Amino acid sequence: MTVETETEDADEIRRLIKPQDHEFTANFNYDNGLDAWLACDSVVKQHDGSYETETEALGETWDVTLYYQDSSILPPRDGTTPNGTKIEHDQIREFRIRVEAQDELGEKKANYHIRPRWRRMRVETDEGDQHELSIPRTLVNEHDAMNVRVSGSNIDFCDYGDLLMCAASSLGVSAHHFRESYRHETSNVQDAAKYVRVHEDVSGPVHARTGPLVSLAHVLENDREGYRKLVQNDTNERGRQLAGYYHTATLGPQRVREVFPDHALPVECKHYYAREAHSRPDSDALAHPKVEVAYQTSRTDDTLHLTDENLAQLDEELTEWLYAILADAGLDLRANENVYVEDEYFSVENATTTASVVDLDLTEVRHEQESVVYKHLADGMAPTDQECLNVLVSDGGAVSPQDLAESTGRHEDTVYNSLARMNDLVTHTYGEVSLKSTYTSELVADALDQAQQAVDNAAKTAADAVHASKRGLDNATSAFVAWCERYGVNYNDNGDGMIIDLGRVDSIKEVRNILRSGFDRWCKMKRDAITFKSAKVKWEHEDDGKDLNYLPSSPTVRSHSQRAFTLLK
Repeated sequence: MTVETETEDADEIRRLIKPQDHEFTANFNYDNGLDAWLACDSVVKQHDGSYETETEALGETWDVTLYYQDSSILPPRDGTTPNGTKIEHDQIREFRIRVEAQDELGEKKANYHIRPRWRRMRVETDEGDQHELSIPRTLVNEHDAMNVRVSGSNIDFCDYGDLLMCAASSLGVSAHHFRESYRHETSNVQDAAKYVRVHEDVSGPVHARTGPLVSLAHVLENDREGYRKLVQNDTNERGRQLAGYYHTATLGPQRVREVFPDHALPVECKHYYAREAHSRPDSDALAHPKVEVAYQTSRTDDTLHLTDENLAQLDEELTEWLYAILADAGLDLRANENVYVEDEYFSVENATTTASVVDLDLTEVRHEQESVVYKHLADGMAPTDQECLNVLVSDGGAVSPQDLAESTGRHEDTVYNSLARMNDLVTHTYGEVSLKSTYTSELVADALDQAQQAVDNAAKTAADAVHASKRGLDNATSAFVAWCERYGVNYNDNGDGMIIDLGRVDSIKEVRNILRSGFDRWCKMKRDAITFKSAKVKWEHEDDGKDLNYLPSSPTVRSHSQRAFTLLK
């Protein structure tokens, strides 16, 4: 898929719609002692529990509030941490710095949760149980440390550190304590999202049954509940119907790489409306949905450490996902007020980007999954394999190897051997077995049906051949009859000319292959070649209607008719 862009070098730099950074959660760890935490404690005590002020930062004015909350952390024994910091507190407090931009909506904000950390720190649960808190050893080996957990929205990912320094300074806490150079390597990103707001009149293809969200989950996700994550909710909290109200598709790193080989981050792709969208007029931005892509740390065991390089990777991968989804839905990737809706934080404007515009064409993935299924069919399935697959496609819940053994009446070792033979077709993890994807599940179900039909057709073909033989037909004629049965061909050879009806086929290539096979058998019957070549050939196939101009489309079953000689070339 291609897109016209404003660019000097179309392969490197483009000017496309600029997504807005939305939600962000991260752990900023500082290994330079507890001075900042102690300073917050002092300010709170001076101002009777909280302190409000304002500051200038990032070209805006912000309201800043420092306040405290109780903590489950127990004071260090003898009032001194293992690294020598004196803590003369009977009860430990944790502190929060709330920062909000002075705008009408109040959704451009950050909350910094400041907590002390030292070696062998102990905490007490609400039930009174005490245990040692798990803290990265390298963080507190030489110095005491602080964990600052930030949660924010509508602020550029890379600006949270600078905003913390400005906010701290306005409160009388030295910004020096929060310098990037003191940020420890264990700092990490927990959540991040980017979005564009799309006009409700054009957003339908994003969440449609044939749209990118459904396709991604259908082809890339595992077919078993617990692995597959596709949410399609068209009803808001008040029970009102709103198409596309909350639709999501979540993909782990392995599935992500099937679309973007150079991507590493798991994502959740979303189309959703605000709760109050139903009651808002069309002129209100909240009446229109967001299309959003979020980093999903819960879908990976890897840690995304908070470095400039990783933030750049995060920004690029989320942006490329957004562009791919928008393009697949047929939406213009450039600023267009008929497509995008400006809100308090998202501006309908282009920005220079090096993010790639990738065609979200899952045809290759589908073909790969098809080839795996067809390979097993071509090689011939062992009876156990076929029995296990029958259980997998018919069972709606979690299936274990033991379940398969019980359902098939086979020994568990036999089932495990079967699963090993089909390791490119099934996933076997944590004692559960499933097919690789929902699409694979459908392919296998169809293949098993076709296998049974093939047995039935073979029996019918043999019967037809016997019947033909009894009628005195030769082997060549019997072979032509068998060809018709095999491919479900209906043909009529009358005075008005021969008609060959192939029914539904997948491609023009399949039409040609079937015809060539039939023509060969026709000629072996010593029938007139001209009659076959001049035959009218009819067939149907599903056309998705896509073009390169980002126009909305939906699958259409199209009927075709051509003379045989044009297809036999």
